Amino acid sequence: MIRLKNFKIPILFAGTKLLLHLFTNTHYGFHRDEFLYLALGKHLDWGYWSNPPFIGFISFLSQNILGDGLFATRLAPAFFGSATLFLICVMARDLGGKKYAQILAGIAGFTSLAYLRSSHMFMPVVIDIFFWALASSLVIRYLKTDNNKWLVWLGVAIGVGFMNKYSVAFLIAALAGSFLISSQRTIFLKKQTWIAAGIALLIVLPNLLWQWENNFPVVFHMQNLTESQLSTVNPFIFLLDQLLMHFMGFLVWVPGLFFLLLSNKIKKYRVVGWTYVFTLLLFLAMGGKNYYTLGAYPMLIAAGGVFWENILRENWKRWALALFVFIGNIPLLPSGLPILPLEKSLAYFDSIANDFGIKSLTRWERGNIEALPQDYADMFGWEELAELADKALGLVGNPNACLVYAENYGQAGAVERFAKHPFLHQVVSFADTYRLWAPDELSSEVNALIYINDELGEDIEALFNNIKLVGEVEHPYARERGTRVYLCSEPKSNFNEFWMERVAFVRSGGQD
Repeated sequence: MIRLKNFKIPILFAGTKLLLHLFTNTHYGFHRDEFLYLALGKHLDWGYWSNPPFIGFISFLSQNILGDGLFATRLAPAFFGSATLFLICVMARDLGGKKYAQILAGIAGFTSLAYLRSSHMFMPVVIDIFFWALASSLVIRYLKTDNNKWLVWLGVAIGVGFMNKYSVAFLIAALAGSFLISSQRTIFLKKQTWIAAGIALLIVLPNLLWQWENNFPVVFHMQNLTESQLSTVNPFIFLLDQLLMHFMGFLVWVPGLFFLLLSNKIKKYRVVGWTYVFTLLLFLAMGGKNYYTLGAYPMLIAAGGVFWENILRENWKRWALALFVFIGNIPLLPSGLPILPLEKSLAYFDSIANDFGIKSLTRWERGNIEALPQDYADMFGWEELAELADKALGLVGNPNACLVYAENYGQAGAVERFAKHPFLHQVVSFADTYRLWAPDELSSEVNALIYINDELGEDIEALFNNIKLVGEVEHPYARERGTRVYLCSEPKSNFNEFWMERVAFVRSGGQD
């Protein structure tokens, strides 16, 4: 029987985190990626170009129950982030920790810059972290009790987690490797292990069949991602970011890792520490982004709480450490959550970079240092872009005669979300899953194109006689600054034939 009094500390931390996000989740605007995941909820399927279906299902429920406003959209990540913090505290207890271990782990998890940021935006990342934490919690519970029912539940957690993000495959590999090198390798002889594997396979089967029917688009996505982004990942920066993502929280998770790996006191949980090591090595070998590892830290934070509870006997030392972690992370809170107005944010990040020499907070995925973090810059300029699309359509006069093409899904989603004119034809793009929704052919009425990109492609210039620059995004700190909106009319050749050829090429895995 579950007694709530045994979960007072986890509930307190989870509830406090939830309130923090409820009070801050409408600061700035929609993030680029949020437009994509809102769109997935309007096209329910068993799979998408770069994502399994779970995020689309959550999006569908959120929009149909709560609406598609900014506050409503960000409720789901706030709840998943809070649930992860709950699990961190529970894992600390299951590893043998008492009140202080749970509180210290809760403080480190609560103030983690990475977990604050991921819990702010509607994306698969925060859900992925939750399922990694849930899987870790179930492994710890199994190791603690030797009750095989937790293996079955682990299969459920891994299956649903895989349906949210394919990176759970790395967790599966890391867990398998960790158990193989441990004294608990007999787990592979238990029927419950294979029942769990069967349950997980059954859960993910619809997506695997969808991938088969659609020629495995995830393979093309990973190839494109490797060429465009993962190839720029610097291993040294990747490892440095592992320390900085939780900032002062490293005082908790680093000892937690060594505690799991070296302490005989919790020797039976050593497999948990090795799971992190294997995860880190796998992502290093694959050139993964720094945040890919975020799901592996809740168990280390929990273990760190237990470590310090065992080491520090005097109360003043315990609370000095807890206060040091908390106060140490507070000055960096604006980098985890966009709580400051834009001008104050600019001054803040300028001071952090120039006065304190910490430039990693505003390093974008391609390695360039900018005035704002990339996630913040991705929250500006969208309404301005939609206004330009509205202006372009006003010049056409007849919505039936116009197709809107956006180079990326953020642009497409922004036009769908904010444009006031009724775009009778679907806003199309060849970015990510939007390519699967593009019409196979166009109506005979379509003879004009609203083209959204930062530059005019040679193929478009060759196709139309009349090309007019309607305007460009001018917000000085938007990542979309300089994105232009063109109105293209009077096709030189058959526009529909050009369109059908391009759609076929892109869906086969080609890059537009």
